[in-house]
Amino acid sequence: MILSLLGKLCDAEALADSDGYVGYCLDLASATHNLPGATPLWITLSTNVAASFGDGNETYKFYIASGTGSDGTDINAGEIVRDETPAIAGNDARLATAGAFIIRRTLDIGYRAIRYLQLKYLHGGTTCVLTVDFSITPWAPRTDYNIQVTDSNVGLP
Repeated sequence: MILSLLGKLCDAEALADSDGYVGYCLDLASATHNLPGATPLWITLSTNVAASFGDGNETYKFYIASGTGSDGTDINAGEIVRDETPAIAGNDARLATAGAFIIRRTLDIGYRAIRYLQLKYLHGGTTCVLTVDFSITPWAPRTDYNIQVTDSNVGLP
């Protein structure tokens, strides 16, 4: 598989009431070609189905882990937390709005030397009710409400 075909790593993944990983691990060595010289990679984590915040005490913390080994679903060797969000309340606009971005940025250069990449989470509160999408792509993601032009083929007159 080549990088341009990766797309969504997690599509409408419901977070369970127990902490853990979301989706599967991505084997960057197999999924990319010429990664050390490649263009920047973007990661996005967005809300697919908004958090309910019905219990008034939900919190979510996401982190991106890397590792040197995998059992096919979870990193099982050399796990290192690369990035993490602070604990986000369920009524935060990023979680309470379907389609809102929780994380939207380029991957640091340090990611180019890792083998496996995976999204993991911790949650607090009584009930975990949130569904997320996680993507990796060589293109910049859309802006909020699609109001900012990030690339155009229109030149000067």
